Amino acid sequence: MRKSTQPVSSSTLVVRNNNVDEGVIAFGLWLNFEGKDSPAVPITMKKFDQNREVVLHDNVLQKDVSVGIVEGVPICNECRTNDCAHVGFAICAEQMHFSSRA
Repeated sequence: MRKSTQPVSSSTLVVRNNNVDEGVIAFGLWLNFEGKDSPAVPITMKKFDQNREVVLHDNVLQKDVSVGIVEGVPICNECRTNDCAHVGFAICAEQMHFSSRA
């Protein structure tokens, strides 16, 4: 068995295939992590604008990512899709916002 000399962060373990499920997992990690801006979390939320946009920071890509919400449908402006990890994270953020208002 070969051992890696580089440390493996939770960021690279969670976001491997860049799908919605990984975004949901990343949201759970972010939600339960004390240092919300920590690079140990794969995706962090920077801004939430209900029904318009969620701005995230992707610690794997090391850049900010905007997920636009058009007629209730989130679209990632980085990946140009509606089924990436950023979208999964944004969906969870929207659901959390709506459940806190109820």
